[in-house]
Parts: sequence; structure tokens; C-alpha cells
Amino acid sequence: MLKHFRVDPSRHPLIVDVEFYQMNLCSVVELARTAEPDAFMENGIFLPSWTKFASNPVKAKGFFANMLQAVFEGKGGDDSLNVDYQTGRRAKEGIKVAMMFLPGSTTNVNLEEIIPIAEQALKGFEIIAVYGEEMTNATAEKRVEERIEIAEKNNQHVLILSAGMAQRSFSIPEITELYLAYDTGDNGATIQKMSRTLTPHKVGKIGRVISLSFDPNRDDKFDAIMIETARNYNKNTGMKDLKQALRDVLRTVDIFKCQPDGAVKVEIDTYLEDLIARKSIDRLIGKVSDLSAMSPEQIRALADGNIDVFRATKQAVAQRGKTRLNLVKSRKGSNKTDVSEKELAKAREMIVTIAQNIDIIRYYGGDTLDESFELIDQANQSVRDGISEDYGVDYDMIKELVLEGFIERDLLDLKFA
Repeated sequence: MLKHFRVDPSRHPLIVDVEFYQMNLCSVVELARTAEPDAFMENGIFLPSWTKFASNPVKAKGFFANMLQAVFEGKGGDDSLNVDYQTGRRAKEGIKVAMMFLPGSTTNVNLEEIIPIAEQALKGFEIIAVYGEEMTNATAEKRVEERIEIAEKNNQHVLILSAGMAQRSFSIPEITELYLAYDTGDNGATIQKMSRTLTPHKVGKIGRVISLSFDPNRDDKFDAIMIETARNYNKNTGMKDLKQALRDVLRTVDIFKCQPDGAVKVEIDTYLEDLIARKSIDRLIGKVSDLSAMSPEQIRALADGNIDVFRATKQAVAQRGKTRLNLVKSRKGSNKTDVSEKELAKAREMIVTIAQNIDIIRYYGGDTLDESFELIDQANQSVRDGISEDYGVDYDMIKELVLEGFIERDLLDLKFA
């Protein structure tokens, strides 16, 4: 079948290269600590987050304005936030079109408050907000293209703001910078957002993805795409060593940390060490574990940490032949299940807890987790009771979830590779 298709070499130069940047907002946060402490206060503690900004943008107006000016105009004296300096962009490259994704919790009302803050902070920019009151997913692309054309005629840079709309089926070739201004999010949605800067345009285009982080040590927005790419690479090549696959992927990707003296490329071994140190793997395990393979009763039992109920429902499920969580399509198009979001979240938290403490199982010996469980099973009951107490989860449930494949084994093994 492939003999009927030919490769078009002329399209190869249009493939967009991608660079990833971790940008530390520490200096802007310190300004907010003095000028706007109430904007990020929680139980008497100063805890900045994008979610807090989204919930009351006017209260944190100074923070957002200072951040925009530091990043796009180089103001404030912190060169690590000057994106043109960090990326090596030159004025001769012309009009800049950037896109920024804010927290998904940002309401249309609050986005309307954010627009004038951005307009006042960035006088040389056309600020375009993509949101439900003004556009729909179907009309967003055309409306944005029209406004970009006008901005180019007026010699204005463009900043597109979105709280989630236009994260897919939205192709604006002019976008060269994509900013992630949220604390955490669904891995699939983050990957879709990153793709907004990868639409081919001019030959030699580089799509730059910048994570605006309050705490780079916990910033795992890039980890998911790296690990998922490595897993796909494993499947396609037949490799079994996920860590080696991840090394191969990282050799083809440029990840930078923004520093006062310019961006510094992150070395492969350093990235792997940081990935494990910030427990990204544990959080990713919680996110990607396929709970749809469980029944609603099993998920509730997992959320409650009840191994007896978990086993009983597993047997009942096997007898009646139902093996998957029921997904119901709502009228608005969103997926709903026959368990609550709270129960699903609690079940995933339980999986994260198990992943975070899996070294307790490996402590008892064995080259693999399977061997470790065998050694523990052969030990005194007091050993298993001690593990249950350390975890706060019954040992038998831990074993069941790991050995039955409810928890991603390749990701667990990556922690010990």
C-alpha cells in the first residue's frame, strides 16, 4: 500500500524543532511577598500559585503585570526572566506571536479581568483572549488569525491568552512561544497545549515551550511528555529498558533552565536525577494508571484502602463478566463515570502513596518487585503488618495492585533502574 505514496523532501525543512525552558518566577514572587502578600496567603502562610492568581486576578494584579514585563520586556533586572535573552531571539525576527495557557479553573469573568491587566502591562502587544464569551472552538482560529493580521500591520507583538479553549484543533502558524502558566494539569491536555507552537510556518521555525514555575524543583510539566515518548519508543523498538529509552529520547530534545547568565542546557543524567528527586514518576503513575480496568466497587474499595472489599468485588466482577468502569457521555460532551470525581481522585492518591513508598518493598531484597514480594510473603506476619503500618495501606492491597498490573510496572521499575 505504501508504494502508492511518495515522500515529499520539500516538506522536511518545515518540520518545527522544539525547545523546552524552565523559568523560575522567584524574583517576581518576592516582589509580591512585599507588595501583595494577601494575594497568595493561605492559613497565614505565603503560598503562591497560579490557581490563586486565577481565582482573584485583581488582587494579584501587580504580580501578573510584573511577570509579563519581566518576561516580554526584560524589565525588573532579572535576566533569567528575559525570554528574548534566554532564547537568543533577535529584533530582526520581527513580530512575535506568543500564547499563554492559564489555569483551567480561570472563569470567563476572571479572564475578562486579566485582559486589561495584560494590556496595561504590555503596551506594545495586542492581547487576544480565547474564551467562551467571545469565541467558540469553531470560530477561535479564524478570529485570532484576523486579529494577528491587524496587529502585524500595526507593528504590534501578539499575546494570546487561554484558560483551556483552543488547546487542540487550533493551528496558528505564527505562534513561536507557548507559555504554561498553571500549577499542574492532565498530561494529555498539557501535551496538546504544547503542540500549539508546533504548527509549521517558515523554514527553520523553532517552537519554544516555556514553563512559568513558582517551584522548579516540583515542576513536572515536561516530564510526562518525555516519559510518554520513551514508552512509545520502547513499544516501537521492542526495548525493555525504559531508563535507556528515556536517555535516547533526551538526547534528541533540548531542555533548558533559565539562569541570569543565560539558558543552560540540562544534562541527561541531571534530568533523570531531578525527575526522580521531585517525585514526578510517582505523580505520573497516579495520573496514568488505568482505573477504567476496575469496577466502581473496586475503585471505592481502593479509595478506602479496604482489601477485603477490593477482593470481594474483584470476584463478583469476574463472575458477572463486567471488568471495566462504566463511562457515560453527558449531553455537554464530557465523560462522567458511575463513581464520583472525589472517589477517583482518592483512589489515584492511594496509588501515588504506594508508588512513593515502593522502596519499602524493595528494602526486603530481590532483584525485582516480584522477588521482593515473594521474600516478604515468606517472612513473619509481623513484617507484613509493619509494611501495612508504614504505608497506611494493607500490604495485600499493595501486592495486588502491583502484581495485577493496576499500577504501571515500567514506571515503578524506572525508580530502581
